[in-house]
Amino acid sequence: MELDLTPKTAQPLLEGDGGGYYIWLSSQVPILAKTNVGAGQLVLQPRGFALPHYADSSKVGIVTEGTDGVVGMILPNTKKEIVLKLKKGDVIPVPIGGVSWWFNDGDSNLSIIFLG
Repeated sequence: MELDLTPKTAQPLLEGDGGGYYIWLSSQVPILAKTNVGAGQLVLQPRGFALPHYADSSKVGIVTEGTDGVVGMILPNTKKEIVLKLKKGDVIPVPIGGVSWWFNDGDSNLSIIFLG
């Protein structure tokens, strides 16, 4: 398989007042399909909030922009919520079965790339 190194732009999946979620399609980035990996980007504007949601697969989040992010997560088989501050450069695992919410408490955009 010849590897296409041409940069690809993520496609909008959902956009709203507080931000959006964007995905890289496997039809545009064939190596994603070949390796069975998904890729998405959560962009939260200042004071933007991503509602709690269930992780249907394990993934890792990489904060690529922003200094005042907050994530709340309830791990599988627990009832205790973990709340963490996030900044550019942070990497956070999101296990399958976890429930998480994301908030931008800063004055600039918060961007997190998810791979899993």
